[in-house]
Amino acid sequence: MKSIAMGLVVSLVMLGGSSFAAQKQQTITGEVMDSSCAKMGSHEMMEKQHNMPSNAASDKACTVACVKAGAKLVLYDASTKTVYELDDQKKAEQFAGEKVKLTGTIEKDNTIHVAKIAKAS
Repeated sequence: MKSIAMGLVVSLVMLGGSSFAAQKQQTITGEVMDSSCAKMGSHEMMEKQHNMPSNAASDKACTVACVKAGAKLVLYDASTKTVYELDDQKKAEQFAGEKVKLTGTIEKDNTIHVAKIAKAS
């Protein structure tokens, strides 16, 4: 009986330990945009609504304005149409509305723990 209980304990510890394994960092290219526009996949609708031209300067202005209104900065990957929440809003602030290369670990809920962010070339 003791050996069965000990086997069960060892199995549970081994299974539980696998969930604590270090996650591998990934690099994703996308646009730092506000969560409101990211849901739509672009700034187009907001820019039309506010009579703004569709260009890089307007994308930045749109992102900054939406964040001031309560939206969060996110990373939008247009190639996969995926929105990633960013755990570090401060690191992303200076890249609002810009294409970036972001390195970090991605959680199951699509939140990225930002390690490094730089303007994409």
